Amino acid sequence: MIDFVSGVLSRVLPFFLLVVAGIGLVRLRLLDGPMAAGLSAYVFWVGFPALLIHSLSRIGVPTPALAWGLAAFAGAALTLMAALLLLGLILGWTREERGGAALSAGLGNSAFLGLPVVAAILGPEAARLSVGVVAVDFVIVAATGIALLGWAGGRSIIDSAMRALANPIVAASLIGIFMALTGLALPALLDRAVATAAGSGSPVALVALGAALALRADKDNPAPRNGPVLAAVAAKLLALPALTWLAVGLTDAPLAFRLGATLLAATPTAVNVFIQTRTLGVFASGGARTVALTTAAACVTLSVVSMLLTRGR
Repeated sequence: MIDFVSGVLSRVLPFFLLVVAGIGLVRLRLLDGPMAAGLSAYVFWVGFPALLIHSLSRIGVPTPALAWGLAAFAGAALTLMAALLLLGLILGWTREERGGAALSAGLGNSAFLGLPVVAAILGPEAARLSVGVVAVDFVIVAATGIALLGWAGGRSIIDSAMRALANPIVAASLIGIFMALTGLALPALLDRAVATAAGSGSPVALVALGAALALRADKDNPAPRNGPVLAAVAAKLLALPALTWLAVGLTDAPLAFRLGATLLAATPTAVNVFIQTRTLGVFASGGARTVALTTAAACVTLSVVSMLLTRGR
């Protein structure tokens, strides 16, 4: 157990250090609200789209069995998001809380944190088979969650869905998948530029997250209620891995994929959730808190899930 904890901690700790850097810059008055918003805008329009195009264009074409496994993963995530919407309706949450909690519970840090953890704990074959989960996360899950944020912000469902497809994160994911399925590649010079921008996406987003946590108490961005945030944390770290294990087990997907997909489902909420909620002005403080709390708790929960998945292998 100690080995698992130390292995996961070595992957998660750099995230915390970058978040702390953002907090420190605010405390030292070197970063203010407009500057943090500028960092978020860079990640929203450049960093994350470049990361998704660069990574998804290299995933290849899945086999039929693997495609069914990916569909099962998507079904598990969407089912959980629907459950959060229903729970919020029963408990009297606002639209913003329902939409934000659903996105926070469904979209995990599968690309930047999850795949390296899968490769380290389950091996390169599991990571290779599981890379399609990133595509599901940032096309199906992200598009659904972003549409929910639009709905929570007062738009119609149809308008929200159309805007979600035009979101740079979703659009970049679709471009990357199209390139993977058709075998298209960017010119060498452009590919190097995209790769450079891709490397900056998550680090800049984490600094912006730290800044947002330090600035969140202002009157224009009040602290969120605990209920939706804690429900999203529990759903993301506990319910989604269990649902994924059960759902993928109903398909003929390889065992290595089932293990990898379950471990990816157990990753903390993606920092992209913070970027989306901040940019769209819906559940911004709640998104920031959920990312921070799930990342902290994942030091323990990811270790436990890793130990359970590797038992008997």
